[in-house]
Amino acid sequence: MLNIFLARYRARRVWRQATTLTRLAHLTADWLDGTLPTHITYGPNPDPETTGITHTLAAINRAGYLTTSSQPGHPPTVGHDGSVYEQRAAITGHITDPALLHHLVDTAERASLTVITHTADTSTGPDWMIATRQDGQPTAAFGEYVTPVQLSADWRGVSDQAHAAVAAAVQVTVIDPVWGRNDRLWAALHHLAGVPAA
Repeated sequence: MLNIFLARYRARRVWRQATTLTRLAHLTADWLDGTLPTHITYGPNPDPETTGITHTLAAINRAGYLTTSSQPGHPPTVGHDGSVYEQRAAITGHITDPALLHHLVDTAERASLTVITHTADTSTGPDWMIATRQDGQPTAAFGEYVTPVQLSADWRGVSDQAHAAVAAAVQVTVIDPVWGRNDRLWAALHHLAGVPAA
C-alpha cells in the first residue's frame, strides 16, 4: 500500500513539473499505457469503456493531440439499469501544432467524420453533437466549448505554464456521425499518428 501511495505521489510531482501541452499529452499517453500510475485529472485508471481504444488514445497523445474525453461507438445495448444505450465514437482534446491540426481535419474529412473546433474567439462546425442516447433520449454531447474557468478546474495541480498552454490550444472534437460504428474514427486517428492499428 505504501509503495502505491509513493508511486502516485511521485506521479503527481511529474504532472506538476510539466510546462507544455506536449508534455501533458506524453504523460497522458504514459498513463494510458499503464507506465504512469495516475492522471492529474482522471485518477489512477482509465474508464473501463476505453479498454479497447487505449492503444489509439496513447498514440494520438504522443502525436501531440492532448485527449481529454473519448468514448467508443456501440449499437443499442441494454445497460445494467435496463435502459437501452447507444453511442457515437467520439474524442475531444487540445492541439497547439497548426500542422497537426490541419492534418487531423483533413484526415477526418476524408473519413467522413465530423470535426468541431473552438478557440477563445472562434469555432467551426456545430457547437456540439449528441454522442450518447438512453432509450432514444440524448444524455451526453461532445464538442462543447470549455471555458478558461472550467479548464483551470479540470487541470488543477499542473503548472501555470501548462495551464496557459492548454488555454491557448485549439479545442478539437472528432465524432463519427454514424451511431454505433466503432472502426472509422480510430482507424483515422491511427493513420494520423503514423502507427499501425492494434
